Amino acid sequence: MILKLFLFFIITLIKYSSGCDTFPNGTDEKINWFRCPDSGEVVFHSLVTVDENNNEEYPIKLRQPVYAIVNMDNNGETLSSLRLDLALYRWGGWQGCSWHKIPTFGLLSNKNGCKNGVPCPIVSGKNRNVTFTIDFTKYSLIVGLLKNDAPYQLMYKLTDRVSGKTICTMIQARSLTKH
Repeated sequence: MILKLFLFFIITLIKYSSGCDTFPNGTDEKINWFRCPDSGEVVFHSLVTVDENNNEEYPIKLRQPVYAIVNMDNNGETLSSLRLDLALYRWGGWQGCSWHKIPTFGLLSNKNGCKNGVPCPIVSGKNRNVTFTIDFTKYSLIVGLLKNDAPYQLMYKLTDRVSGKTICTMIQARSLTKH
C-alpha cells in the first residue's frame, strides 16, 4: 500500500512539473488576441476568423487562407503604403511553459501588406469592419513542419512606409496544419 501511494505521488509530481497546458489562454475553444506595442492610432475592438463563405471558423486551418474580420477604429490618418511583418511562435517546449519564436529566416518579414491580404488603404474612421487575409499557403514548407492541432501565436505588424506609424496585434489560436 505504501509503495502504491509513493508511486502515485511520484507520477503526480512528474505530471505537474513537466507538463504545460495543451492550449493556453482558452485557445482550445476560442481565439485569443491582444495589442502589442504600436503607435496607438488604430484600435481593434473584435477579431473573428471566418472561412471563404463568411462562416465563423475555429480552430483555424493554416493550409488554406484565414480570413479575420476586425472591427476597428482608425483614429489617425489614412494608411496606404503598408509593410507587413509576421512572426510565428509555438507554445511549451523544454524552455518552459511560454511562447517560443519559430525561426522563419525572414520569409515572413518585409512584405508588401497591400499585396498580402491587407485591404488598402486603411481609412480613418470609427467602427469599421475590415477583413484581413492571412495566407500561409505560400509557406507550405513552414506549415508542413508545424505540429497539427496545436496552439500557435502570430505577431501581425503593419508599418506605414510614409509616416512610420504601426499597427500590431498578437493572435493566439488552435491551429490545424493537416488537411
